[in-house]
Amino acid sequence: MSANHAVILGAGAAGTAAARALAGRDDITTTIVGQTDETPYTRMLIKGVAYGLAAPELIRLPMPQADFIADTAEYVDPETCEIRLASGAAIAYDSLIVATGSRARGLDADVPGAEHAEEAGILIALHSLEDAVRIREAVRACGRPARIAIYGAGLTASETASALQAQGHRISLIARSRIPGIATFGRPVAERIAADHQASVTTYFGRTIKGVHPETDATVVDLDDGTDLIVDLVIFALGTKPLAPAPWREGVVVDDRLRVHGLGSVYAAGGVAEHHDDYLGTWRIDHWDDGAAQGTHAAQMLLHEQGRGEDPGPYRPRSAYMAMIYGQMISGVGYTGHPDTRVEDTEDFIVLHEQGDTVVGASGIDAVGAVYQWSQRLHEARS
Repeated sequence: MSANHAVILGAGAAGTAAARALAGRDDITTTIVGQTDETPYTRMLIKGVAYGLAAPELIRLPMPQADFIADTAEYVDPETCEIRLASGAAIAYDSLIVATGSRARGLDADVPGAEHAEEAGILIALHSLEDAVRIREAVRACGRPARIAIYGAGLTASETASALQAQGHRISLIARSRIPGIATFGRPVAERIAADHQASVTTYFGRTIKGVHPETDATVVDLDDGTDLIVDLVIFALGTKPLAPAPWREGVVVDDRLRVHGLGSVYAAGGVAEHHDDYLGTWRIDHWDDGAAQGTHAAQMLLHEQGRGEDPGPYRPRSAYMAMIYGQMISGVGYTGHPDTRVEDTEDFIVLHEQGDTVVGASGIDAVGAVYQWSQRLHEARS
């Protein structure tokens, strides 16, 4: 059997995990295509760079055993099994794993002053290492406790608000929802985190930004209720969108085994993958550990369908996350975006996320061990 050339687009969690699962085999040659002029890094650690607690070089991501091309994939041609790169080069593949990740959701295009504020370094997303370095430098440039508006209140925004508040900065937390974070944590946990936000920082829940206007010594942020906030910096963490090469551009739709329908040996994993299956419906998880798990699963499916490995079965999310928010450890495992929840009747505060008669995720506050014990019990129907 001749060697299969597997190309992996993306050098983040999913891409590097897939490459590790394929490494060391004589029957597979692996090529990773990263992004032009970008050093791969662990994205889950960029918050520490933004807070000034970690140096950028400390979060570089070790590369697995594979050929590495620093170039950006612009177009995949499934008919010719060829990838066109930004440099003008092309690379052929036998099997392909798309793991190009995500990009930050931005402000609405019609928000007055937003473009100017971004160019001035006053309005910054928290998504990439470059973003984190810019935030760190902007905070340091204030030379005093900074007035910081944070737009969004999901996992990243909540942890950022907590960390910067603990450093003595004055935080205004803005969220479009009156109870932010339900889609991430489930309503019971989100309600408790919202109460902690309200007790610790200035909150504007149920509000949107309608304008960002840099002035000489400060920036004015206009909210939709007429409130004007005077701040030094605006950080936005409004979630992510899939980032894929053409012909997809947005998310790459996969089935429950991470296969792209109708394209032969093509798979997608991590933040770029939009899952459409009969189990959870339509869903997407953009988190480092889950991205790594998906990347490994995609590689195992590739091997199986080439007759080189066992069938890993359908993908079921079991990965864990943690976040320290105002001195409390928020943790979760599996798919915690499901709206159906119930609080488990135990001493620990644990919320179970259910799909019919099946627990598909668990989250909790200061209950890491108890939450993590659910990892291997997920996706099993109650008798």
